Amino acid sequence: MTFPTTADAVVIGGGVMGASTAYHLALKGCKNVVLLERNDFFGIEATGKCAGGIRYQFDTEINVRLSLVSLPMLDRFEEELGQAIDLRKCGYLFVLTREQDVAEFKRQVELQRSLGAPTEWLDGDEIRGRLPLMHYPDAIGGTWGPEDGLADPNGVVQGYISGARRLGAKCLTGAEVTVIRTSGGQVRAVETKQGVIETPVVVNAAGPWAGQVGTLAGVDVPVVPV
Repeated sequence: MTFPTTADAVVIGGGVMGASTAYHLALKGCKNVVLLERNDFFGIEATGKCAGGIRYQFDTEINVRLSLVSLPMLDRFEEELGQAIDLRKCGYLFVLTREQDVAEFKRQVELQRSLGAPTEWLDGDEIRGRLPLMHYPDAIGGTWGPEDGLADPNGVVQGYISGARRLGAKCLTGAEVTVIRTSGGQVRAVETKQGVIETPVVVNAAGPWAGQVGTLAGVDVPVVPV
């Protein structure tokens, strides 16, 4: 593939967020999308190191709302993108053994249910009944999310990459961005070891390294990899 010299949008970071961004930009009609990943393979950094857990059970409204918007995509992923992702809704069960935690988790259940997540509160006997192979004499309660579960992170990334390419996006590996050129408060181009791409838009999808990418454009992004 000839290295592109122009783009309507450049996405930096080829993990699940960058791959999804490239796909959805192309799906919405952005004709010249370029995705740049510094490694030789997509999705091997933070995405490749995660367990693939998916859930509605979060303790903040914004995270619950993000799950309500994003997780239904996984239900239709294989049909829409033709990529198996080993989706398993085995459920998430958080078990409590300390009285001081009960009020907080009950608050979370109320929050999640008020937003539309199907979280349930279980008492100790209900937990022991659901997990007969576990010895849980000290279980006093817990939260159960029947729609929570697991999916294959690599499958999700590859599905988005393939879908983006079918729609005309250029998804490139081994293309580390070294400089983001700006002028008058606007992005003008990105420089890589393979060449320069003129673009008016950069999407910083570098995850834990978003702060490092931000510095390339003189922008302070308060994210530090740990």
